[in-house]
Amino acid sequence: MTTRIVILGGGSAGLTAAFELQKKQPPQSASITLIDQSPYFTYQPFLPEVAGGHIAPRDVTVPLRKALRKAKVIEAAVTGLDSDAKKVSVEAADGETFDVAYDQLIVALGAVTRTFPTPGLAENGVGFKSVEEAQYVRDRILGNIAEAASVKDSAERRKLLTTVFVGGGYTGVEALAELDDAAKAAVDTFPNLSRDELRFVLVEALDRVAPEVGPELSKWTLGQLRSRGIDIRLKTTMPSCIDGDVVLSDGETIPAGTIVWTAGVKPNPVFSDMGLPLGPKGHINVSATLQVETEDGVKLDGVWALGDGAQVPNLLADKQPAYYPPNAQNAVRQAATVAENVIATLAGRPIAEYRHESLGTVASFGIGKGAANMFGLQLKNLPAWLAHRGYHLYAMPTLNRKWRILAGWITNFVGGRDTTPLVGLGDPRAGFLKVTPKVAPKK
Repeated sequence: MTTRIVILGGGSAGLTAAFELQKKQPPQSASITLIDQSPYFTYQPFLPEVAGGHIAPRDVTVPLRKALRKAKVIEAAVTGLDSDAKKVSVEAADGETFDVAYDQLIVALGAVTRTFPTPGLAENGVGFKSVEEAQYVRDRILGNIAEAASVKDSAERRKLLTTVFVGGGYTGVEALAELDDAAKAAVDTFPNLSRDELRFVLVEALDRVAPEVGPELSKWTLGQLRSRGIDIRLKTTMPSCIDGDVVLSDGETIPAGTIVWTAGVKPNPVFSDMGLPLGPKGHINVSATLQVETEDGVKLDGVWALGDGAQVPNLLADKQPAYYPPNAQNAVRQAATVAENVIATLAGRPIAEYRHESLGTVASFGIGKGAANMFGLQLKNLPAWLAHRGYHLYAMPTLNRKWRILAGWITNFVGGRDTTPLVGLGDPRAGFLKVTPKVAPKK
């Protein structure tokens, strides 16, 4: 009988687990199935460079079916789990629902954008977790700049040239810094606009930005961003943004042409629908071997979890209990461990615990600018930026995508930054509909 290995999620953890299982060849009687709503994987650490125009959007994606030649890929959303019957419930794009049976299940559904019930956010804001969002934000800001060049009303012009980011963590700071550079380059192409008219605002509830790089580099990053003219509001929140008017907790209102929400992530809410044992913040509870287990330590037969949606114990930490931070560095290494453990389980061998010493953190704030904390060394600007590009180019899956990204960097270096906004992508049929008459059907 064929052993059915099912992987839920095609992100860093899920794709790497599938790669490892393909490479290490589980017993010939085993099949691999990956289920994800999207037909492609997205390398999220490069999204700020997509927004900055350094990498083409498609180059940070990997087609799942092309990459996983020895696996079956099902494009569907996970809706439930029956761990007793060993079946996963899914729903296809056309609404069809069906079950997928498994013997070994790897849950790698990751995290989703964390939002709050903020008036106006759904109507005026945009996230920054997908390649589509990164490209949209880029086109929106550059399109607003082009529009502002032809607007006579000073208030409307100021609004178009104002961008507000809510959330000053890793993602928010990197994206903001890249887009600040791109916006300045775009403004320089309009004789009637000046860089002084651009306004970028970062709203952060904590008293620091980019805490992931450590206290000292976080403080340095704050100074660097402010020296570039970016308005940083610490210990501040956004109670509302109706009609694009950003109301801050300090009482100020900032009319903004673009509002980008980068205020963190939360575990995928489908975990609750799956009936999995969850920690206090909604992460799946797992043992150090990445097996899903209850609070009482009872393990679910054949169910494993990892990545941003799992609460993985850090046995190397001085203070216990401790858990690994949800990032790509841990996700891909957990994927290697879970693949080894699944293969070991099928072969009747002992399984291993996940243990990993952090390699550090790297952040890019635009060409030649960045911060990195690696192997106990603190790097700033050019060395940090080179470390960021080198590490993530190495980590980018598939040789094809590595070459495409490298070629794009070389092209940008030689040809300069492209600031063309593709403003029609949001509604590409608008022009066609404008010239096409509507014809009522004949009775």
